[in-house]
Parts: sequence; C-alpha cells; structure tokens
Amino acid sequence: MLVLLVAFLFPLLVQSQQVNVTIFTESQCPYCTKLLREQIWPFYVNRPGIMNLQIVPFGKGDCTYDYNRNFHCTCMHGATECDLNRLQNCAISYFPRRHLGLVTCLQGLGTLREGFSKCLSRLSPNTQRKLIECATTQTGELLNYYSMVNTHRAGVRIWPTMYVNGVFFDRSYPVEHKLCEHTAWC
Repeated sequence: MLVLLVAFLFPLLVQSQQVNVTIFTESQCPYCTKLLREQIWPFYVNRPGIMNLQIVPFGKGDCTYDYNRNFHCTCMHGATECDLNRLQNCAISYFPRRHLGLVTCLQGLGTLREGFSKCLSRLSPNTQRKLIECATTQTGELLNYYSMVNTHRAGVRIWPTMYVNGVFFDRSYPVEHKLCEHTAWC
C-alpha cells in the first residue's frame, strides 16, 4: 500500500517542484543569445527537470495575411531573423519537450543555411528534411504568426523578456538564483 501511495504522489511532488519559465526571444538578439547560452542552457543541463520551459521566438515585428491566404512576417533584425525564428518555432513544434538544445544552437547565428549545417547535422535525415521544409514554407510562417500573437498578447517591449511562475523577472541577478527560489530541487 505504501509503495502505491509513493508511486501515486511522486509525480505530483515532482510536478509541483517544477518552475514555469516563459522567455520571449528574437533569434538574432545578442542579449537573448547571451541569456540562452550562458544561463538557461547550463541550468537546464545541470538541473534537469526543474524548468517547465516555454520559449517564444519572434521579437519585435509583425505578420500580415495576404489575399492568397499566405502569411508574411517581418522582424526587427531583418529577413534572416524571421528565417531563424521560423526554424526555432519549427523545432519547438516538432520537439515540444526536447527543443532547448536546438533552439540554443540556432540562437544568434548569421543565416538560415548556417543553422541547417551547424544545428541540424546530428539529426536523422528525415528529421532534417521535416525541419527544413517547415522553416522554408508557410508552416513555419504560421508558427511565427502564433509566436507574434503570443508576444503581442503579453505586451512584450524588451528582449529577452522572462517570466518565472507567471511573474516578470528583470534578470537583475542570475536566473539560477531566481529559479531555485521556487523549488526544493536546487
């Protein structure tokens, strides 16, 4: 009986110890790159399972819908940023629980082609093909549109913007300290 009780309660305990983190990013924003590469990725690697992470790659920009039913997005840092945002959004869509490594790899790169060669090379050819197809079609542009809607809905004005358990975090001290305030797993 005790084993059944522990087996039932353990997943609830682990879930209650997770910290909800939402980060609004832009693929070519140097501050976003620094946050993901120097704080979020190391925390994720060193303390797996603590973050319930949602990344929203879009930034400052807009999407329009034309008479042919196609989306066209523009981004603050230009077309390449939209391309890389699309690939990041495709990675998040295809790997909802395991996208952080790929999103971090793509963050701050100079071109979509660089993203394909540098970050997709360890994936299976079939997965590479699916991600490339997504990032270069209306599928990826639709995902960018959804990220734009979420960014605008949240009223984000600076990048990166981060929320921890639904509360804005100004990043005035290390992210690790903030996340560890909300869990006994640190």
